[in-house]
Amino acid sequence: MQESLPVSVRRLQAKDIDQVVAIEKEAFSPLWVSSPFKRDISNKRASYLVACFDDGVSPEEILAEIEPDEPEEHRPRPLWSRLLGRVGLSSNNFETVGESDAFDIAGYVSVWYQTDEAHITEIAVKETLRGRGIGELLLIGSLEAAIEHGSKVMTLEARVSNFIAHRMYQKYSFKSVGIRKAYYSDNREDAVIMTTSPIDTDEYHEIFTGLQTTYQTRWGRMCIEY
Repeated sequence: MQESLPVSVRRLQAKDIDQVVAIEKEAFSPLWVSSPFKRDISNKRASYLVACFDDGVSPEEILAEIEPDEPEEHRPRPLWSRLLGRVGLSSNNFETVGESDAFDIAGYVSVWYQTDEAHITEIAVKETLRGRGIGELLLIGSLEAAIEHGSKVMTLEARVSNFIAHRMYQKYSFKSVGIRKAYYSDNREDAVIMTTSPIDTDEYHEIFTGLQTTYQTRWGRMCIEY
């Protein structure tokens, strides 16, 4: 069992929006355009979930424990910062996310409901916390919310090169059903369109329950509240 982070998934609250925008900017810069979280927080067609640290937990102390020991100047810069450097710009030209600022939100997922379909529009985790089960927990939460909403399938787009994400989605019965050519404007990369098998069936319920048990066994906890 790997050491889990003390995070839970719940619905987005107004107090979370600034932190969610910072994570969104970090994940999607330099193409970042802020989503209208404040406008849509009460929209019944939208579902915004966040992964937040438990009360009384100091995320800053956790980050200090998991970050590398080497001096900051020796650490690799984030990918988008390196890309900006190639065109003569610096990430200092943009408002910084503020790694040292107090925070308690580790990631978020946004889902839109369209007739019988639930569509993941964004899923992102704070860069320093990736690879610790948070993205998968957000995916589980979004699937639970979609099933509760009455959706029959869940869909999303992913970069064709994002094999790590593909493997996670495939585990939850997402399959490639098409390609959106030149979908990403930064490098004209194609997007894979992925959709689940029907999620409103007893068969999927059995698979989904098993996957949640596997997640708990691996990470030691699975807390979803909404």
